[in-house]
Amino acid sequence: MKAKSVSESVYLKLREMIENGTFTVGQKLPTEQALCALFGVGRSSVREASRILQAKGFVEIKRGSGVYVISRTGYAPENMSKWLLDNKESILNYMQVRMAIEDLAITLFIQNQDKKQLKALQRIEKSFEEAVEQGDVYRMVAMDEAFHGAIARGTGNSLLISINKQLEETFQQYRNITFANAENRNAAVEGHRKILDAISIRDTNSARYNMRDHLQVSVQNAINMAGL
Repeated sequence: MKAKSVSESVYLKLREMIENGTFTVGQKLPTEQALCALFGVGRSSVREASRILQAKGFVEIKRGSGVYVISRTGYAPENMSKWLLDNKESILNYMQVRMAIEDLAITLFIQNQDKKQLKALQRIEKSFEEAVEQGDVYRMVAMDEAFHGAIARGTGNSLLISINKQLEETFQQYRNITFANAENRNAAVEGHRKILDAISIRDTNSARYNMRDHLQVSVQNAINMAGL
């Protein structure tokens, strides 16, 4: 059996346990080790299943703490709005730091890029757009992280790469919620395309502008989702 099939099987079993009340809202799921023993699978399958549950709006993964049930029904407008409202200040802080990091990253990436890096970024964007067309939020999140992560890695700056990775892990739920909204993910496609166009002609100023605009649109859409 393929690893992906195992992950999906674990996801479906955990989802059923959340929906039937075995695990209640606010409850922390058992540890990875316990779930591995329960389902007879490896850690990677459990981690992947947890990420799918998070992408579907059933749980939130809190770095260094665990996986917590946040809904028995997955994403619903009221659940998404509540999360955005509850985390408004943290989201704004996150985006301020991310804008600064992404601005530096795109500048260094263009200075250092080669054809191989550009083609890799284009392939990632193609996969992101396919996920958008299919409405696959889990894959959208993974490909969006891959897109921005590839830019960070292309800088060759180990500290910047580390900070970017930490931001991704800490605010993965933000991506899950915002990409559940069709307007947000379509805007992300447009933003990525503009960024790629600027990178392809090594236009640093346009790339920086388009990156800032891309992130600002994301924040504004999140604010709209929260009803503010």
